[in-house]
Amino acid sequence: MTVPKVTIIFMGDSITEGQYVDPKYRWSALISDDIEKEYLSTPVNFLMLNKGISGETTRQGLLRFPADVQNHYPDIMTLQFGLNDCNCWVTNNGMPRVSKASYKANMLEMIARAKSFGVKHIIVSTNHNTLKNKIMLCGKSFEGQRLAYNEIVRDVAKETNVTFCDMAKAFNDFGEDKLANHLLPYPDLLHLSKLGHEHYASTIKPYIDAACTDIINQQRKGE
Repeated sequence: MTVPKVTIIFMGDSITEGQYVDPKYRWSALISDDIEKEYLSTPVNFLMLNKGISGETTRQGLLRFPADVQNHYPDIMTLQFGLNDCNCWVTNNGMPRVSKASYKANMLEMIARAKSFGVKHIIVSTNHNTLKNKIMLCGKSFEGQRLAYNEIVRDVAKETNVTFCDMAKAFNDFGEDKLANHLLPYPDLLHLSKLGHEHYASTIKPYIDAACTDIINQQRKGE
């Protein structure tokens, strides 16, 4: 009998890494722990790797993609980038760290590479709401930039026919006070708090659960 094994990689920036929050409370850790418990009485084994790196853009993510994703031949990959790509630094004279065109191309290439290396389920997420409303040198607020790059994520998901998790929608109904509770306080106003990680995990987990079920069923049919 073949014992099912599922490899999941969480690929992204600081939101995936879970910057500034105790590792056990990060959304990827919450999901990993829940999955391990759910399958504890079964012969299914899991390898779940957090490959989020703080401060990274899609350009940097693409460079490490062979080592952090391809070498593991995962069954499932979550893909989250954009909050660094869309940021317009003063030191860049207001230009975004990664242009919209390059951001889309990088996302498309990561998805193409994942598919080429046998990833059966790719879950792409928009980025959650923040409280960073200051107008940057580009003439737009950080929030305005986030919304524009989220539209690219939606387009990429449609073009590549991958699973789409609208994380932004999950945060849209929060008023400013409630949103503040889900984010780290000033001067951050962007990274998720412990409560934010819980909400993030509950939003994306159904997509991961469905992917796990499909992978396990496929492996059992192949026995």
